[in-house]
Amino acid sequence: MIDIYHFSNPLSTHCLTTEQCLTNITSDIAERTHLHFVPLINTTIIQKFKNHTLSLSMNDRISDTSEILFNVILDFKAAQLEGNKKARYFLVQLQHELLINQKHYTASLVNQILDKSGINHADFLTNRANEEAISAIIKDQKCAEKIMQKKCATIALTFSKDIETQVLTDFSVNELVLAFAPHLTPTVNTDTLLQNLKSYAY
Repeated sequence: MIDIYHFSNPLSTHCLTTEQCLTNITSDIAERTHLHFVPLINTTIIQKFKNHTLSLSMNDRISDTSEILFNVILDFKAAQLEGNKKARYFLVQLQHELLINQKHYTASLVNQILDKSGINHADFLTNRANEEAISAIIKDQKCAEKIMQKKCATIALTFSKDIETQVLTDFSVNELVLAFAPHLTPTVNTDTLLQNLKSYAY
């Protein structure tokens, strides 16, 4: 069993690229793998916006960066209550629209991505308003503080046979493949994998 935690800034294109690379790599790992995306946020921002609900009209937009960050993470945690795989897909799609396509954060955009992710709108809004989502965000931040050792973004790997957690701070494609190479299925060609992963760079 391998647990992979990606502690990231969800409004960073570099972190988006890393998430896409990790999703690709984990599909080629021979062992059972759990991939966890853990978006990072300052606890002050959580306190500022924790009573906030997405009451925007469909095309009204949020422009404050810290408020966008909070909403993206809250959206992710709400989606995660419907399943980790759907939530990871939702987050990557939302990040891509915000960071690559330069779209504004709106309720309409979120709804479009919910449809693409196969997430029920009513359940999502219920989850989003649930105190459990905020508690999950706070729990994630405590986990990050314990593992990250004051680094800005980190990948933590926990192997069932090892006692210590391996921490990566170099997210280059070459380093990611090198870190996971011993665990890839025998049929995977690392040169081909490298080329595939480099296609995610923006």
